[in-house]
Formats: sequence, structure tokens, C-alpha cells
Amino acid sequence: MKSIMTDSTTPPLLSDLVLIGGGHAHVHILKMFGMPPLRSILASNGIQVTLVSSTVLTPYSGMLPGYVAGHYESKDIHLDLRKLCSFSGIRFLHTAAVGIVHKNEDNAKDKSGGGWIICSDGRPNVRYDVLSIDIGSSPSIPTDLMLSSSSFATANSHRHPAQQQQQQQQQQGDNKQITTAVTTAATTTGDNKVTPVKPIATFSTRWDHICQRLQQSSPGTYSPSRPFVLVVVGGGAGGIELALSVQYTLQNILRDKNASSSSSSYESIEDCIRIILATKGMDILPSHNERVRDIFKRILKERKIEVRYGAEAIGMCSAPCSSVSTNNNDNNNIDGPARTTAVLQLQDCLKLSDASVHQPPIYFDECLWCTSAGSSSWVKECTPFDKTEDGFFKVRDTYESTSHRGVFAAGDCCHMVDNPRPKAGVFAVRAGPILCDNLLAYLLNKPLTPHEPQKEFLGLISTGDKYAVASRGEHALEGEFLWTLKDQIDRTWMSMYQNLPSMEEEMVEGNQKELQLDSNHEPNNHYIPPSLSSRGQDAVAAFAEATMRCGGCGAKVGSQTLTRVLNAVHRRRVRNYESKSYSNNNNQQFPKKIDADDAAVIRIPQSSRGGALIQTIDFFRSFISDPFVFGKIAAVHALSDCHAMGAQAHTALALAVVQFAANEAMTERTLVDMLSGASDVLEKEGCDLVGGHTCEGAEQALGFTVSGFVNDPCALLRKRGGKIGDKIVLTKAIGTGAIFAADMRAKCQGEFVEEAIDSMTTSNRSASRIAMNLIDARRKKGQDVGIHSCTDITGFGLCGHLLEMLLANDNDDVDDTNSYDVSSQQQHDRIAAQLNLAEIPFFQGAMEASKDGITSSLYRENSRSRRAVTNHQEAAKSCPFTYPLLFDPQTAGGLLFFVSCDVCDEFVKQLSSDPDTKVAAIIGELVKYKSDTALMNENSVCDNIDDSMTIRCKETANRIYMNF
Repeated sequence: MKSIMTDSTTPPLLSDLVLIGGGHAHVHILKMFGMPPLRSILASNGIQVTLVSSTVLTPYSGMLPGYVAGHYESKDIHLDLRKLCSFSGIRFLHTAAVGIVHKNEDNAKDKSGGGWIICSDGRPNVRYDVLSIDIGSSPSIPTDLMLSSSSFATANSHRHPAQQQQQQQQQQGDNKQITTAVTTAATTTGDNKVTPVKPIATFSTRWDHICQRLQQSSPGTYSPSRPFVLVVVGGGAGGIELALSVQYTLQNILRDKNASSSSSSYESIEDCIRIILATKGMDILPSHNERVRDIFKRILKERKIEVRYGAEAIGMCSAPCSSVSTNNNDNNNIDGPARTTAVLQLQDCLKLSDASVHQPPIYFDECLWCTSAGSSSWVKECTPFDKTEDGFFKVRDTYESTSHRGVFAAGDCCHMVDNPRPKAGVFAVRAGPILCDNLLAYLLNKPLTPHEPQKEFLGLISTGDKYAVASRGEHALEGEFLWTLKDQIDRTWMSMYQNLPSMEEEMVEGNQKELQLDSNHEPNNHYIPPSLSSRGQDAVAAFAEATMRCGGCGAKVGSQTLTRVLNAVHRRRVRNYESKSYSNNNNQQFPKKIDADDAAVIRIPQSSRGGALIQTIDFFRSFISDPFVFGKIAAVHALSDCHAMGAQAHTALALAVVQFAANEAMTERTLVDMLSGASDVLEKEGCDLVGGHTCEGAEQALGFTVSGFVNDPCALLRKRGGKIGDKIVLTKAIGTGAIFAADMRAKCQGEFVEEAIDSMTTSNRSASRIAMNLIDARRKKGQDVGIHSCTDITGFGLCGHLLEMLLANDNDDVDDTNSYDVSSQQQHDRIAAQLNLAEIPFFQGAMEASKDGITSSLYRENSRSRRAVTNHQEAAKSCPFTYPLLFDPQTAGGLLFFVSCDVCDEFVKQLSSDPDTKVAAIIGELVKYKSDTALMNENSVCDNIDDSMTIRCKETANRIYMNF
């Protein structure tokens, strides 16, 4: 491994800049770091940038009222943090920060030096040299509406022991929990119907539930005598916008139901929805001028929204409420409190402070909390930086912490000591460019730039319908044109971060000189050396895509190339054996053909029990920026060969490559992350990581040799063994290669990437155990095992690995003495497959990538197996987006089984009920292979290959037929 050298053109890593949170200021930084000037500065100075975020999609709060009112879809108001990170080459860690430990905390004179971030998913602490925090704020929630310490501990009992130990050490026996307590897991479950506006993801889910509740209600459920009551707590601009938007949507829902219903029982729609605005102040909009307040008082009165002044809500309770039913047949209604002829019933009610005792009870069906900004409890309790009494980070006018050098904060989570400003998104947006400059300045040892935020700003407050009020200083204005202006401003800002420049164009702009033949050559995005054109389209395409080569199994050597290599080596070994160049100490007959199973099965010399050793190896470059998650995926992938054969892995050796870093601590942390992720997976499966080898290289890479032992090698599943009539069963969706090819280009939605990661970090062990248990049970009864063959779907794609299984039945003269495979002593059916394209599960992100013409770099090589598809042209024409994905290389893909008809239903039933199995899909069946080579379709023509490959080409023809 000494041959793995560092790329001399890549400067060593030197500093870790970590951003916590995807607030507006950080969103600006994420994009700017991807533009050629700053990307070059970061790379040339060895600065590694990491974003830690609990969410993939970050909302723009200014568009939330429009979303509630139905003017925007969810995608319109969210920015994709993962896509921004892919665009900028920034590491994205999808986890929540729950605590920070600063390195030099005990040094009163020097509070620089970096530290560590404790995360919620049990990963090793995230190291930083420079830190920036932009996590926004949450409504100030009363204590009895927060998640209690005990319930939080129960909800998080699954955490990794290492993290629990870190928390115990951090808290020194205190019962405080490192948690984002205000995230309201408890306030949106069960009977508690109080929902804070932030985090918006939680609010969005509850808002959808509220809308569905009204849509599914029976006619007459809500009436003027018993309306649907929704309370909004908070009399600021956010609360008023929310109240008006909620009313607008809920009334429209009932109006649409009335229009589509044949019943005439609906009364006045406006009176069936009752909105109450509760504020502890004696006036609304305290930070705006009197003219604005007067406008909104008029609008609220016109819309019949009741305002309760001096109503300080401190929680919720249940209280008796008189009720009169207008529908005696509504006793079975489950959408809200029972409405019978009873005089009194318990109903949810706001709990008011002693100062508000004069207020009558405020009953509600739903309550939305939109009070003044508050700080997350983990920030208050588990960070060492100076904070206000309310828990906001104190920063100077440079956005640097007043107490710790190299720590910055922006947006609603901070308080600028010299120039305090209200909590408003406009200040976070304006902070972005200054924060970006100062982070780079600190890292490059340059002076920081002070910033004095504007004192006045234009506020555009919407009214539910497409109407808005403008507020600035002592001025006020209202009208529909102001909504149009607000909509244009918001959409323009979002577009800056939703519609990113082409990755290829940005790379060319930053590296045009490398594409020039000489100083007179004009830069060309698609420059191809003239000598390459004579080598065919595949060579031209490979050269053009060199800057976008995939990692993972997309970086494997292609099946055709690998087959030629192995055949050449095998022929040489045969010649050496026949010429007696090497002694044969084991007196074994030399195998005539190569056994292409997923793992090697080796007899144990002088074993009294007839056991065998199972060995396999996998290794590939990283294709994901999070080293902890990459470690998990690499381990799942390496173990899959054992799972495909039904074997138990026992030990593993790692080979890890890390990018060269001049800062030893960065190298150490990357290795810790990768190997910790891997060991978590290995330990869960009872496989010990017993050693390995590490080295430096241009890119991160990780692989494992996995060993296991079996007492009965004959019980193992092989690629060969399928029988005519067997069903083909798949256990994971297809398309990870296309997804990450799109992700490399920042053209894949973050939620699609997350779906693929969830699949790739899920082990195939459970599906394998179900299969082996079923086989064992049938064998004990003397029945056919039922599950005849298996492999895992990885780099050669679904079609490539299926073809291997079909061809494996032809290899009846493989080395059966060493493999212990008694099935190899039998004559197997020569089989072909019929695939039902409509039954094959594909990732949504993969289909989107296919529609955009994005493929993995191994796709072109894999697609040569199309010669095996009898009706290739018809399939490609009828299914232009899904059919190509059959050749997509998979990383940590699912298992592919050949299962007899009488066992298939039970097998699929067990897989479907297993929580650790992603998919249980019957995608086709095996049929008799028609070996007449005269039937070879036009895609079976084999060009520029040797004799052995010509034979292989004929063997593969017409092996697969597509039903679509």
C-alpha cells in the first residue's frame, strides 16, 4: 500500500471550519464557498468546511404565512442544504448538535484553540478550529409544554453508550439533558394540541394534520354554535400573519367541502371557524408604529378574529366547557371533542398567568404558539460561550463571540452587544456576506471587519389573502401590490440558492488552464484531444467525464474488463500448472473455470468437522462527505457478500485511506469517524474489527477483508442453483449510483440522497437470516430448500448481477473440491429470466437523475450487458427512464434471490414483516434458456474482444426478457 501516494496538486488539510445550523447567513456562506474564487482560497489554504445540521431542508420563515395560506408549496419555501454542500464541496453531517466543549476553556487568557461538538446520533465528537453558529430561534415555550427530562431520557435510550458517557461527564451527575428541548416532540403528540411555529418541519406536519381534520370532517361537524376553534398565541407580526393565514385556509377548506357536498346543512362558513389571537400585551405589534397597528386592528375586526389582550399564556389544561349539539347523530365523530347533548365536557384550554386571571377561559381545538424568540435549551446549558440571560450568544460587531476567539454566531441565535437589533430575518440575511468575510479573515490571520446593521428596515406583513401591509419607521402602506412586491423579493432571494450554477461550468471556470493544449488554445468546456477520436465513443466519453468520476461501487472496474483480466490470469495459471512450473502440494485438480461467487469458500486443512473459511474483500473511494456515515456504508457493503451466501462474518481487517493533512488532529479525527461508523455496524453483527492498515492519499477510501467460518459449507447459498419456474425476489430499491452521480453535480434533492443513505446503511443480515432459517426448516423436513440461489446487487447493477447468476448454472465444471459445493456436482437447468419492469422498485431520486440524463461513471461499462436483453430496443424506448437504471451500479445494494413458487409467498411475507428489510419485491421469474445462438439479437454483436469474450457474448445472448 505504499504505492498510494498523495496527489501533489492537492494542498494538505490544515484547518477545520465548522458551521452549525442552516440559517440565512450560513446559506449565503454555503453558496459563496462554492464559487471559484473562494473555493480556490479554501483549497489552497487547506481549509476543510463542515456543516452540521439536524435538517436537510431549511425553511425561509418569511414565506411561512404564504405557505399556510396555500400560496406556496413546501418546495417553494425550503432550501436544500445537502445540495448546497454538494455544490460547494462542503462536508454535510446530518445530525443535531447537542453540546459544545471548547479546548482551552480553563485558560482565562486564551479562549482560542478550537474544540468539539457533541452530536445527537452517537458519532464521535466533531472537531473544529473555527466555529460559526446560525441556528435561529424558537418560540419561548412554557416549561410545562416542554419535553421533560425523564421523558427525553426515555425517548433517547437508544443512544450510543459512548455519547451517554460523554453526557454524564459533561454534566457531572446533573440531571440536565443535552437536548433541543424546545423542539416539541411532546407538544405535538397524544392529546396535546399545542404546536410551536418552530421548528417549521414539526409545525408543517401538524398543520397538515389540522387541514386533514377539517377536510375529513362530516357535514355539520362544525357550526356557528360549535365552531372549530384555533388559538394563536403571540401578538407580534408573526402571530398576526399566522392567524390571518390560518383563517384564510381553513375557511377555504370548509367552503370547498360545502361546494362539493349535496348536503345543505352548512351554515355561514365564516362562523364555523373561530380564530383567537392571544397576546400578553395590551396592544398588538409592539415593535411597529401606530398607523400599522391601526391597520391591522381594522383588518382583524373585519375578518372576525378575536383578540384577547392581556392574556399571558403559560401552558394548557383541560377545563369544563358547556356544549350544545346541533347534530344528535354526531356521537361517533372522532375528529374533535364529542358533541352530545351533555351540558358540560372537558376541553383543552389555555392556562393563563395570575396577571391574566381576569380573562375568561380560552378553549380551543388547536393552538399554535408564535411568541417572542427564545433560545434552545442545549445552547443555554451545554455551551461555554458568553450568553444573555435569555440564552443568546453575545457577539461583537464582527459576529465573533465576546468570550471566545474563533467562535462566531449570526441570526436570531445571537445578540450583538454593541448594536442590538430585534430578531428578524432581514438581519440574518444581511449578516451573511460580513460573516463570510470574517470567517475567512480569521482563518487567514487577517483583521476582522466590523458591521453595524441598519436600524430601520422595510417590513412587509401579509394578511392571509394576497394583500400586505408595509411598515418602516413611522410610515405605513397597504395594498395588493405590496403582496406582489413581497412575493417577488422572497422568490428572488430563494432563487439565488435554489437554482445553482452548473458544477461542470464552475469547475471549468476555475480550471480552464488545465484544459488548454497550449497558451493559444481557447478554453473549451468539452475539449477532447484529437488522438482520442480514433479510440471510439466510450474513450471519448470517459475522457470528458474524468472530472466527475463516481466513488463507491461506481468506481469499480467494469464487469467486461474484469472478466477479461481474470480469464487472462486464469489461463496463465493453467499453463503454469500443466507445465509443472509450480508444485501442487495439495494434490488438487486444477479448476477448469473460475468460480465467481460472492466470497471464497476454502476448506480448513485437517478439519475433523469439515468446516470451511469464508473470505471476501471490498474497497472503494468515498462518495459521501460524512466520514462517519461513509464508514457505516463501507461496512454494510463489505458484509453483504457474506449475507448473500448465508454466512456469519467473524472478523474484519480495514484498509483506510485519508486525505493528507498537515494538521495531525484532522487526520486522527477523520480516521476515528470512519472506523467508528464501520465498527458500529460490525459490532452489531458480531464481527470484530481486529486490525488493518492506513495510509494517506488524494481522497478518502475505505475497505474491509471479512472472514467467517461455516461448519456445513454445503448449506451456503451460491450464485448457481436457480431452477426453471423460480421467482426472482429483490430486497432493496435500485438507483444509488445515479443518485450520487447527480449529487456530485448538485442536481439531486437532499431528501432523495437521505433515502438512499438510509437504504445503504441498512444491513442485509436480516434478509439473509430469514432465508437461511427457512432453508434450514425445510431441509430438516426433507424438503427442497426452496431458496436456491442468491447474490448481492452491487457495482455491476441489477442486470449484471442477474446475468452472473444465470450464467453460473452453466459452470458445472468449477472447482467443487475446494468450494465444498455439492450442487456443483449436479447438472443445473440452463436458465433465462423474465423481468417485470413495473415491479422493480426504483429510488425516486434515481428516476429524476435518469430523466436529466445523469448516469454513474460505471453505467457505460455496465450497459454492455444489454446484449443479454432480448428486447433491449423496445424496453429502452418504452421505459426510457427506468430501464437504464437496471445497469446502474449499486453500493450496499440489496439481495437477489431465486425462490421456488411454493416457498416464495411465505418468504416475501416474512421479509415484508421484517422492520430491517427495506423491500420485498417479486420482480420476475426464471424460464428455460433457448441456447440457439442464431437467435442473438442485434445488441449481442461483440466488437473488439478476444475469443473467450466472443464465447461469453454468445452465452449471454437472450438471457433476459423485459416485460413492461
